[in-house]
Amino acid sequence: MNTPSKIVGLAVAVIAGGACGGDQDDDSCSTPGNACVWAGVSERGFNIEDPNAHRLDSKLYFPEDLTFGPDGLGYIVDWNNHRIRRVEADESMTVVAGTDYEGDGPPQMEDLLPLCNAFGAPPTTIALNHMTDIEFGPDGKMYMAAWHNNKIRVLDFATNKMTALAGNGYGYAGDDGPACRALFNQPKGLAIAADGTVYTIDQRNVRIRAITPGPTPMIRTIAGTGKLGNIGDGGQALDAEFGFDTGTTPRPSGSLVLTNNDRTLLVADSLNNRIRRIDLETGIVDCIAGKTDAGYSGDGGQALDATFNFPMDIELGPDGRLYVADRENHAVRAFDLNTGIIETVVGNGTKCDTAKQACAETGSAKDIQLNEPYGIAFDATGNLYVADTHNNRILKVAK
Repeated sequence: MNTPSKIVGLAVAVIAGGACGGDQDDDSCSTPGNACVWAGVSERGFNIEDPNAHRLDSKLYFPEDLTFGPDGLGYIVDWNNHRIRRVEADESMTVVAGTDYEGDGPPQMEDLLPLCNAFGAPPTTIALNHMTDIEFGPDGKMYMAAWHNNKIRVLDFATNKMTALAGNGYGYAGDDGPACRALFNQPKGLAIAADGTVYTIDQRNVRIRAITPGPTPMIRTIAGTGKLGNIGDGGQALDAEFGFDTGTTPRPSGSLVLTNNDRTLLVADSLNNRIRRIDLETGIVDCIAGKTDAGYSGDGGQALDATFNFPMDIELGPDGRLYVADRENHAVRAFDLNTGIIETVVGNGTKCDTAKQACAETGSAKDIQLNEPYGIAFDATGNLYVADTHNNRILKVAK
């Protein structure tokens, strides 16, 4: 969701039929505003018989999010397969983290011992459990919100080792101490500043926390009282309430993105159907988009007057607009941070479920039908990618 930028754009697909790939992919997505299937077969699963298959022959299982690395390659959070997968230059898909079972670490648990000076372990030996976000930091390493593991993990591609940066179990503890000893309750979103500070949504603790770099990374809470609610605008973020799902089986919720030279943190306040802004210098929080009531309205007008329905992921686009995966509206929307004007850029608000019906795979992004998009990202050339999560596919929208 941050540095380097992910892939947000303007297109999905409209004609039911074969997925677009290879040369066909170039043809289908060469027109600005057009979209096509970029990865997945629109069927949940994992192609264990051929794990390195072409991206268009590879099954996904609720792809949660994606980003593009410094290498220019696409990395996918394959949520229910408990893996991070990468689309290689030859269009094959490989597993870069995770195993064939869900869990927490390798069999020997090397990544945990010693607690604050982890040895690390090869990432494909580490069992994971429902990751929700990945971001590349300024150090070139991949940071991961390991949601059900209650950890922030880091993959160093130079050493091929993964360690735990933060998190030592379930709960809420550790502020103003070493991040490696902190307790979380399902950390969801990530944003990484140029100085290496890692911001994360501690979802079921209903807080936003920051991990500062150093010989011993330290953690603190910067926003949220721990209580669900919708108050605090105009005041200190530490006194504000947020809407992150805290139920027995919560939906992943909330997202972060840094802007204004890392002086401002934008927050997808999912249950409150709003986008909020935290000034990291003053600590003041306010709202920049969305009314509290769920809905699908406001296109062509001011984002503050618009309604969302569970905004999930947010990303800054190359055009300077903020893009929002409007999950329950089955759409991606974008609004200008200066003028406030909002529009739908992918989807038409109508759900299409590939498990039950034929859904378009190419065509105008604004005509395509989605099924609960969770994640969005931009590649280096400005194309937009959408995790059409419940359709088990990734869509590409041409710049």
